[in-house]
Amino acid sequence: MEIFELQDTEEQTLLCLNYDFDKDWAMDRERAFKPLGRAKEVKRFWNYSMLFKGVRILVAYEGASPIGHLEYIPIEHAPRPITGKDLTFITCLFVPPKHRWHGVGAQLLAACEEKARVHTGGLTVIAYPDSLFMPAGFFIEHGFTVVADRDYAWLLLKNWRDVNLPEFLPRRYQPRTPPAGQTTVDLFWCGQCPFWVHARDELLQVAHELGKRVTVREINTDDRAVLEQSGIANGLFINGECAFLSPPSKSELRKALQAKMN
Repeated sequence: MEIFELQDTEEQTLLCLNYDFDKDWAMDRERAFKPLGRAKEVKRFWNYSMLFKGVRILVAYEGASPIGHLEYIPIEHAPRPITGKDLTFITCLFVPPKHRWHGVGAQLLAACEEKARVHTGGLTVIAYPDSLFMPAGFFIEHGFTVVADRDYAWLLLKNWRDVNLPEFLPRRYQPRTPPAGQTTVDLFWCGQCPFWVHARDELLQVAHELGKRVTVREINTDDRAVLEQSGIANGLFINGECAFLSPPSKSELRKALQAKMN
């Protein structure tokens, strides 16, 4: 296995789609990306716009096939509701199911740590105790400790010199009061995650189907100032109540909205 630093996001996104690189053709890639719609290019644009701020993508290869990726960035520019200094933030670590339990994630993490030690005093990550996505147990096994928790998410830290502990940003979201007979939706989304971009597009379609009884306010948190103002990077709120903290499908969106409208 070899690990390379890439600037383009195509193979990173394909990995998250569980694309079969063993049968890799240009037409197959186009077919795999089609359900995401414009989200592929939104992700690519976000990455290029953040390169000068230090975002980097590490991709592990077995022969010519990608088998996992890790994305990281200085915490000052993290696309998540956290704050800190002198730390490297891991935005995403993903290994497709068929390549798990073979040390791919561990080697990607080691490669990230080697690079982070040059410029910062530690690694930090938001992980989840009961999830196969960004599992907290994996990071704890590799020397991370829990420093904060919120909304079923743990903020973890591994430091090699003294640093101030990272913190979650305070949540300052102010829900709207829905007018009589109306259902309001507030969607927070960031171009870093193509699946939230896709959820945004799906939401607008569902809202259009349901008519004028649904009003949507979308808040793009690519701008760090917007993120700090709300304390939310990604999430969907219906009538001020949190409905989704992970990207919902179109059917999940429709069901949730119809339940609020009835």
